[in-house]
Amino acid sequence: MKIQALVLALLLPIISVLSARPVVAWQESIPLPLPWAADLPVYDHIVIVVEENKDYEEIIGNKDATYINDVLGKEGAILTNFYAEEHHSEGNYFWLFSGSNQHVGFIDSVPGSDFAASNLGAELIRAARSFKGYSEGLPQIGSLIGGQGLYARKHAPWVSFSNVPRGKTVADSSNLRFPEDFPSDYNALPTVSFVIPNLVHDMHNGPTRPAIIAGDKWLREHLDSYYKWAKQHNSLLILTFDENNHGTMTGGVTDPADKDPKKRNRIATLLAGAHIKHGEYSEGKGVTHVNVLRTLEAMYKLNRSGSQQWNALKAGIADDFVINDVFE
Repeated sequence: MKIQALVLALLLPIISVLSARPVVAWQESIPLPLPWAADLPVYDHIVIVVEENKDYEEIIGNKDATYINDVLGKEGAILTNFYAEEHHSEGNYFWLFSGSNQHVGFIDSVPGSDFAASNLGAELIRAARSFKGYSEGLPQIGSLIGGQGLYARKHAPWVSFSNVPRGKTVADSSNLRFPEDFPSDYNALPTVSFVIPNLVHDMHNGPTRPAIIAGDKWLREHLDSYYKWAKQHNSLLILTFDENNHGTMTGGVTDPADKDPKKRNRIATLLAGAHIKHGEYSEGKGVTHVNVLRTLEAMYKLNRSGSQQWNALKAGIADDFVINDVFE
């Protein structure tokens, strides 16, 4: 027994070093797989469009948003209790893409350095799938410029991640232009792509009514042909917003259970395309951008990126909640 104890005492420091360091490296390079739900459709292509700064009530049922309501809303699924994570805009794009605002939320400032955290684009590529982001007004493929004209890099989170391809051609970059680089043959689309309109077509700039009309018209002109194709080709269109129209000067994480409905940051989100059951869906106590991310992770058996916003957790919106009742 004494000999065994002596041997163990001598080996413990070595064991601790050998066990600790590889575990950290393993977790950083190959995240552990998760037991995702198996009853989701697996789409060939998903296009996600993000619009800006409008309340749920300013969009759903609004006669000025004819394409959103009379086409996508009448044929697709409307998530009636969908909440953005914070004010201002930028952080919500990062929540949707990586399950975290990466500490760049609230101030709408372009990150000063690259991130290497897990994210949707990197996980899709690691799983032998594909990802691209298409931004209207991007001056050149792969450009790292913070903004030019009506293009705003803060709305394109993939640009700030070193583990997502950032070359200078359509083939080797995930940071592409819209519509110049968006394929006319939709079969050539990546597994998942984002389409980010410019600051006019995303409903951000200008008075509310003209902004909504302009954004809705842009969606019809630029995404309707994809949507019609998607219904027949195992593909999906997701339309969401970054935040509602009630941000504060200081910004901050918002609470879906706030006593003041305006402070809950409720936004419109619709899913339309193949395998979608038309209707309105409350999704229990609600969902956030993170739950859209979790749904895509579950669909393609990806590893989890980030975690649910803490106020959403307190409000009963689980980190691992996957949207599945909208699918046939």
